[in-house]
This record gives sequence, C-alpha cells and structure tokens, in this order.
Amino acid sequence: MGLFGSLFGKKGYSYILDIAGLITDNETVLGNLKRALESPDKYFSENEWRYVERGVVVGKTDRKTLYWLALVDELAEGGCVFEVDYKCELEEFLGALERLNNYALIESEVGSLDLPDDGDVEAWGEEINHALGGRAFVCYINIDSDSYPLIIVSGDALERVQKLAVENWQSIEDF
Repeated sequence: MGLFGSLFGKKGYSYILDIAGLITDNETVLGNLKRALESPDKYFSENEWRYVERGVVVGKTDRKTLYWLALVDELAEGGCVFEVDYKCELEEFLGALERLNNYALIESEVGSLDLPDDGDVEAWGEEINHALGGRAFVCYINIDSDSYPLIIVSGDALERVQKLAVENWQSIEDF
C-alpha cells in the first residue's frame, strides 16, 4: 500500500466522497467534494472563509482535517448536516433535525416521543435512536469541537460510514 496509503487509508482521501455518497445523493455536494479531491489547493483557497469561521488556518492545518471539515460543510450546504451546540435546548435540537433532508427517516418516531426539556443532545439522540430500533440513526460527525454536526443515516448505512471514518482516523458517532 505504500507510506501514503498507510497514512491516509487505502485510496487517499476518497473516503470523504464515499462517506458523503452514503449520506446523500445530492449531486452538488458530491461534485463539490470531488472537486476538492481533484484540486485541493484551489478548493481550500476558495473556501478559506469556512475554515476561518471555525478558527482553522488552511496553511497550518493538515489535509486530513481540512477534508473532514469540507465534508461537514458541504453536507451542511446540501441540507444533510445541521450543527448544534452541546448545550442547546430541546426545541433547537428538534428544529435542527427537522431541517435535515432525510428527516422523513425518523419523523414518525420523533413525533411520538416525549423528550425531556432538561435533557441534552446525547440523551435526546440516544432516546430517538432507541425508538427507531435500528431503522435509522441520529448521529454526529466528530470534528473535535463542542458542537454536534448532526446527520441522519439509514440503518443500512450506519456501519459503513462509521467503518470508513474509523479506517481513516475519524469518527461518526451514533447516540
């Protein structure tokens, strides 16, 4: 596999596109990520403002992190990620989930739950996932921050996205 392959997975950074493809079929999202893989310097330069908003300096940050944040930001632009703070209120958490393109995967269960106002993101996510019984999952993309970039994935896709992330020293966590 060589040094590059062993440092960054089997196919360089293409796992970013693979993960995105398991979460969405949005052609704009996938096209933007493909462009990032094909012309990284141009992509990172054109999107530097996104990194600045996160306190990340493009020229001083490793590519693995830049690509991982590109995944989150492109999925957010495509309606597949919505970030909430770790100390958000229940109404904000539920509103974030409702904004996600694939909310329909969890809508029936969320509507029937009586989530406690005094809970937190992890407790609410765990209760929703338990109610879903493995059909779908509320997850977050770990970006080493105090925010939760929330996603909804089908039960079929969860194991694959988590495996791809772990194989490349990243994580996508279900609650």
